[in-house]
Amino acid sequence: MSENWPRPQPQQHWPQQQGWPQQPPKKKRFSTKTQIILLVASLVVAIGGFGVIVTLNNISGPEKQAKTLTEGDCVVLTGSGKEADAVKTACDSPQAPYAVSLTGVDKGEWDCKDGFYKYAVPRPLRGNGVALCLAINAQVGLCFDDIRTKTPPPLKDCGSARLRISEVFPQMSVVNSPCAEGTAEVVSYASYGTSNFKSATICFVTP
Repeated sequence: MSENWPRPQPQQHWPQQQGWPQQPPKKKRFSTKTQIILLVASLVVAIGGFGVIVTLNNISGPEKQAKTLTEGDCVVLTGSGKEADAVKTACDSPQAPYAVSLTGVDKGEWDCKDGFYKYAVPRPLRGNGVALCLAINAQVGLCFDDIRTKTPPPLKDCGSARLRISEVFPQMSVVNSPCAEGTAEVVSYASYGTSNFKSATICFVTP
């Protein structure tokens, strides 16, 4: 081998380069897409809660009109069972057979005085029902069959009814009836004294 060839130089070892100082890790932030998904999810939860409230309200049904009645109002009864209601109607209407003598809360144990009809209007999922004591609306011309019942007697067509109101007097009569001779039935009501329900004597004849 020729001595003129340069001899291989020993490899130089460079010192390892020191790394840059470590930066504190950055806080992870949700991407815009993730933020939108979370926002939509929270809205769904909120709307769902509102939906539960609306659903419960639908289950309970609309508020009963009987809740707003006061003594002296004349009413028409509608529905039956859980759907029963009492709707305020003008007292001179030929379709208004009853007058409210007393209102209260139906807690299961209540009654009306003799001569008045007991009627309860339930309020599902809204608390206690409405308790009503009803009298026959003192209006000449209304017709019924049996007025001696404990529940409100239905209004009847006078062409087939057994009794028709022939006279009305604005006071209660216990001993001497003011009704004309030939009267078939007499009903007399006394006001409770603390309401707009008025005392009356109602005379019935056979149509």
